[in-house]
Amino acid sequence: MTQDIRKKIVDLIGEEGLAQAFAPIEEASGLPNAAYWSDEWLALEQEHCFRRAWVFAGAEAELPEPGDMKPIEIGGAPLIILRDQDGVIRGFHNVCRHRGAKLVTGPCKKSTLTCPYHAWSYALTGKLRSRPHFNGPNVMDKFEDGGGDKLDLVEVRVETWNGCIFSNVSGDAEPLLDWLKPMLDRTENYDFSAIRWAGKLEFEVNANWKLVYENYMEGYHVFAIHPKLLKFAPMNVRWSGEWDRHVFYNDYVFPALDEGRGEGLPHYPGLPEDDAKRGLWFLCFPHFAAEVFPDQFSVLVSYPVAPNKTREELHVFLIGDAATSNDFKEAREATMKMWDDLNREDLGVLELLQQGRLSPAYDGGRLSPHWEGPTHDFGRRVVERILS
Repeated sequence: MTQDIRKKIVDLIGEEGLAQAFAPIEEASGLPNAAYWSDEWLALEQEHCFRRAWVFAGAEAELPEPGDMKPIEIGGAPLIILRDQDGVIRGFHNVCRHRGAKLVTGPCKKSTLTCPYHAWSYALTGKLRSRPHFNGPNVMDKFEDGGGDKLDLVEVRVETWNGCIFSNVSGDAEPLLDWLKPMLDRTENYDFSAIRWAGKLEFEVNANWKLVYENYMEGYHVFAIHPKLLKFAPMNVRWSGEWDRHVFYNDYVFPALDEGRGEGLPHYPGLPEDDAKRGLWFLCFPHFAAEVFPDQFSVLVSYPVAPNKTREELHVFLIGDAATSNDFKEAREATMKMWDDLNREDLGVLELLQQGRLSPAYDGGRLSPHWEGPTHDFGRRVVERILS
């Protein structure tokens, strides 16, 4: 099987492209253009990088009551994330077991999942309840305890962590806390039980999902693209970051608190003084990017839609009442605006990067050994995951 997949990779990016993924940073290029434009390559990423890993599926606060649900696509698979009648967060493949119609098309509240095609209905536990007229006119099949493996909705693995929902489509990823451990080991001073969801921002990006994270990881572009961020944390406090297993880590100490980062909002309870002016950011492969500041836990996640289209969500968690109280409304809105402004500064450049990957004069470029080693490692991890 590995040899078959290796052949697919070579067919798409060539032997040289494969070799570059494993070359030392001093000699390496980025991934070839086909890795950013090929439908076949994206299909490999969806299957091997997204379906087999933990993927952020939203915030528990988006589903506050039993029956609240939303559709999401992970690894190309349409899913439903919902809160059942007992308050349990569950995930199911978003498809009726009869003829394959999608069941949920937008965020909603339901006590029963009913197929729009032939009105098969399912409980919030995924068990089949009824299939009218299936065995003839006016024969109303009812199921007290579901229809079994062939008829009930197919459940997907879902776990939660401090208000964050994660899903693993394949069902065989390591335990969630083990997957998060490299991040949690570096944030032991932060009481994440205090975070509460304050809201989210959504973006459509006309670029490949990998470009979002390659850009996210490196601080090299800050001086050219982000004037406010540069003032907050100048280039001399920045470094390249490093990988710990599947988790990228970076941090800096900033000179002073700023609007949107540490100013005007409560900090983590018991946070040591040394961390009161520290920013940390992580990328748990493939797509869970988290930034930790004294007053917040913010999440940037990207979902591939097509080789050149990505859907982004940016979720902001604040400390305790700061997430919802009117007492902190102004500071909370300033924080959301800061993230919106910052992210939009990247969007145009990401589009240009995508368009440039149509050029025969570019096929991977040259990476900065000082800044872009982790960026190169990210591409290598994509290839390794496809090969594994």
